[in-house]
Amino acid sequence: MKLYTKTICPKCLWVKSELENAGLAADLVNIDHDEEAKQAIVNAGFLSVPVLEADGKMIGDVKEIVSHIELIAQ
Repeated sequence: MKLYTKTICPKCLWVKSELENAGLAADLVNIDHDEEAKQAIVNAGFLSVPVLEADGKMIGDVKEIVSHIELIAQ
């Protein structure tokens, strides 16, 4: 799993804490410091973060991300 975030992003912090609480790990990619990653999520149609890349798909809705985390943590 890969989680695209920004330096100052309350929703990103929420998703990171949900991952931690579920005992799951994800590669964190800060798009403030990685222009290539930023372009990758823009090319995928996302205009904001967090974006979770998991199982070959990208999820940009925070509630959907949290649901996905809960599902795989079971």
